[in-house]
Amino acid sequence: MNEEIDKITKKVQNMYKKYPYPSPSTDPSQTNELLNLLKIFELESRIKLENKNILDAGTGSGHRITNVAEFYKKCNFLGIDVSKKSLDIAKQLIKQKKITNLKLKNINLMNEFSKIGKFDIILCMGVLHHLSNPIKGLKNIKNVLEKDGIIFLYLYGKLGGHNRMLNKKLISTLLGKDNSNYEKGIKIARELNLNNFEYGWNVDFKNKKEEDSLIVDYLLHANEILYDFDEIEELLKKSNLYGYAVFGITAGIDGLLFDSRYESKVKLSIPQTNISNILKTKFSKKYYESLSLKDQYRILELIYEPNGYTIIGFTKKAFENLTNQRLKENFIKL
Repeated sequence: MNEEIDKITKKVQNMYKKYPYPSPSTDPSQTNELLNLLKIFELESRIKLENKNILDAGTGSGHRITNVAEFYKKCNFLGIDVSKKSLDIAKQLIKQKKITNLKLKNINLMNEFSKIGKFDIILCMGVLHHLSNPIKGLKNIKNVLEKDGIIFLYLYGKLGGHNRMLNKKLISTLLGKDNSNYEKGIKIARELNLNNFEYGWNVDFKNKKEEDSLIVDYLLHANEILYDFDEIEELLKKSNLYGYAVFGITAGIDGLLFDSRYESKVKLSIPQTNISNILKTKFSKKYYESLSLKDQYRILELIYEPNGYTIIGFTKKAFENLTNQRLKENFIKL
């Protein structure tokens, strides 16, 4: 790349050069979370994802997006990433699976990249919180979104990430001056039995090399920011999006659809938040239902302590076209 690259981005780039995420292998069977997310979105919204231009901003080693592109054959995909090493693995996956609707580009999200065109859907899952400047990165992403487009984001949660951050600090403190030595950090993580992965990292690794990449991303990452609901709100306010809704949360090893409503008439077979199971009396229900939507979000956050949030950001036109009732009733205008 000829563009400027800042020190933090360079550190992250070098980390993924040694430890590509989610895997250094070309085994395609490991990661279906992203595919399942889009299937649920289709089901609830009563739409078919066809003839869409979809950008995966921060595609990594391509394990997730290749599974998506293989399933949604009538959509066109572009995966971009700062790590050439990760993209090399993605290229092998594309060739191995004979995928024809996915292209790759080596792009730094910290630099302006509007020349790549416009997209109906942008996926940026588990990426913004690793950027040197998440606000700048999100604005760059928003610049390539169609006027009726949507953005899927996954951001680390501060409340549920507390213990992981303690373990990360423990390893860093033990290493002292060697705290940037990934090999020694991996060894300590194993010795302390800290490699018990939460949702998103608990993939079926086949060997030590694959697990090493997970440990580095989980406990030794060169740069990460964790968010609570109020901080997510502040981040999105600066994005020029019309508004957003939390689509789902992760808590421990579980993924849950997010719903602030006290009771929903439509019950999916997929696990979801349910405040009526916690605030069971008319007394507590009265107080909960008197709250603003933002305060209801805060209550759910305090109860479920998410280690991650899946958020959908909407343009004005995209929100006007929205058919998903759960998202409509959980929508927050910016």
